[in-house]
Amino acid sequence: MSYGFRGNNRRTSGAWLSAYTPAARIVLFSFLASSYGSFAHGAPFGFGADGGSSSKITHPWWLVILVVIGTALLVWGATRVRLVASRRRERELKTIVDRRTRELRSLGSLTETINRAVSLDDVLEHVWESFRMVVPYNRIGFADYDPDLKVVRAVWARSDASDIKIGKGYSAPIASTSLGGILETGKPRIIDDLERYLRRHPSSDATRAVVEEGMRSSMTVPLEAMGREVGFLFFSSQTPHIYTEDHARLLERISGQLSLAIEKSRLYDSLLETTRQLEFANEQLELAASIDGLTNVANRRVFDERLDTEWRRCRRSGLPLSILMIDIDHFKLFNDLHGHVAGDECLQAVAAALANTLSRAADLVARYGGEEFVAILPETTAERAALLAEEFRRQIEELEFNDLSETAKITISIGVATEIPSNERNADELLRDADASLYTAKDRGRNLVHSNPGFRVPDGFFEPQG
Repeated sequence: MSYGFRGNNRRTSGAWLSAYTPAARIVLFSFLASSYGSFAHGAPFGFGADGGSSSKITHPWWLVILVVIGTALLVWGATRVRLVASRRRERELKTIVDRRTRELRSLGSLTETINRAVSLDDVLEHVWESFRMVVPYNRIGFADYDPDLKVVRAVWARSDASDIKIGKGYSAPIASTSLGGILETGKPRIIDDLERYLRRHPSSDATRAVVEEGMRSSMTVPLEAMGREVGFLFFSSQTPHIYTEDHARLLERISGQLSLAIEKSRLYDSLLETTRQLEFANEQLELAASIDGLTNVANRRVFDERLDTEWRRCRRSGLPLSILMIDIDHFKLFNDLHGHVAGDECLQAVAAALANTLSRAADLVARYGGEEFVAILPETTAERAALLAEEFRRQIEELEFNDLSETAKITISIGVATEIPSNERNADELLRDADASLYTAKDRGRNLVHSNPGFRVPDGFFEPQG
């Protein structure tokens, strides 16, 4: 059975066709024209230029419906596929953007933290503690590069391994390593399989060492700051094939800031070392200025400063202060008999014996001048000072100089003065009292200890006992 449409009925024959797009019409027309219809010369589907009937189609009505539905389904399916692909790509791009955003935020936080660090160890410790969020590793090492000597020197390393094979102090000429090529490219290098690399490069001691630590892959990042090669940062993992180009690009992106932070910290460490050397030199100068060059005990300047300090301190505390004036008996005669070299040795022996007899950090022995010495004994009573003076005398009396042409013996005389400092007197007066006691000891025959006649106690104080 067939169903015909006449071209002169526009509402019947053209209305259903006009509902479709031009592309759909062409498809439908081509299909019908080749299979089920016959057309006269004129416009498709019976529409001539004048609107009259000039063609005729004879075909099953249900086939038209199927073709229309099929065409619609094809168009809908194609559109659906494109839409799904577009949405999938959109999700992928969003995931990439989100990941990169997180990475950039993490890197910003990391570089900010690193830039706050001061010393090189602080910077590298921050790298070790913080970089796991952006790159995997079980070991990080830093090697310094000296462009003048062309030497690479390991200065820092941290590892999850219990035994670090390449630590501080390891060095090698860069020509004997593969690091020169990395410097030339300025790009990170990834080794996916360290064991395979070692089999191909058996002379690589550094690779052998990290493999012995259990590392199986590595990424080496060259560092450059202000146009100068700083060194290398080595990331190593116990998992092979773990590093990707994304990791390399990420570290390359922050290597400049990291290099500046490391260079800044190295300059800071260098400044600290220079400062320490200057401080040590100043200490040595201060020591030289405070120590008697011959006897190695305190000199007169130090004695004067300490006496003033202890006087004021004992005045505040109300505790006694004792001074011992010490003179070597007949020292001029000793010099004349044995020579000035022996005289110097005598002074050195006496100074050492006096200093070794003192047991408290607050006590001080100083060379006062020539063959005279002086001792400051804070918070020491007259009785205790006299006992210590007697110990001094005995120690010196027992000294022997067997290397001289004949056995030489020396003795000392000591004057002791003690008082509780007050505003009525000053330290110089106490020193004069000790000097007066010394001359009394000499007048009475030498090799003696003499104390000043009265222990001066300000009103309201009582002499401490023992």
